[in-house]
Amino acid sequence: MVNPNKKVKRPNGLGNVYNYTTDDEGNVFALPIEKLIKENYIYLYRAVKEEGYYIAPNDSCFFYKDIVYDNEVVGFTTFKNTNINKDALVMQYFYVLPEYRDKVFLTEEIDEASVLFESSIMIEYPTRDMVQALLKHRLGRVFDERILISRIPFIVPMFSLDDVQKGVVREQFDTTDYKCYNKMSLVYDMDLCAVVGLASTDEDSLYDENNVDEEQINNYNVISLPLKEDNEKYGCIEKRANDPKLNDGTYFKYVRKLMDDNEDIIQNWLSLI
Repeated sequence: MVNPNKKVKRPNGLGNVYNYTTDDEGNVFALPIEKLIKENYIYLYRAVKEEGYYIAPNDSCFFYKDIVYDNEVVGFTTFKNTNINKDALVMQYFYVLPEYRDKVFLTEEIDEASVLFESSIMIEYPTRDMVQALLKHRLGRVFDERILISRIPFIVPMFSLDDVQKGVVREQFDTTDYKCYNKMSLVYDMDLCAVVGLASTDEDSLYDENNVDEEQINNYNVISLPLKEDNEKYGCIEKRANDPKLNDGTYFKYVRKLMDDNEDIIQNWLSLI
């Protein structure tokens, strides 16, 4: 009988990659993420469930990639396409068994995926620890001790400011009645554990799902929903509730001014190879 806790071996040190499929009529069939993990890596599936790692119900991906350490599969990443940039892929999930998290590095997986898939990589809903890893590897730079600029783009669904301050984490937020648009940004607030998206032209424009101009979809200020992990580790829900700039309506002006005041430094830094 196969030991369900025994890790899958990759003697050549290379992980498997599972790709989406198409039929003769060109229909695309994405990969059901939880089903794939459960059927091929039961120990990873159990660890995900025991740890409460969030995978959206019925979520699927275009590519599923093993994370390998010492010739064993110790985690996974999944990727999907995005209509924001046809030459990019979005890293949806990045999971590593707890005992290997000091041995497997996010930045190496991003580099490997970008070469393997010949695409630039965006990160969907980064945790604060993921952002901290980017900072550690000089892929992020912090201004005013809280606002980080990243070399790796982030992408998050857009919600109103009222929604992201309700005290409900992303994993519990009911999106049944929402038509979610996506926002890409290089800005992350380390205090609030939030991706920050600034309006393209109208500085005071806040996103309201009940009043959306699709032709001006980039012209809204947004921050991302809190994540369960970030709230448990960093208390970001309470910080959002008590942040004076959010409460007095000056938050996005503050972030924009910080970006404008440091524009030359930011652009020069981003242009460095």
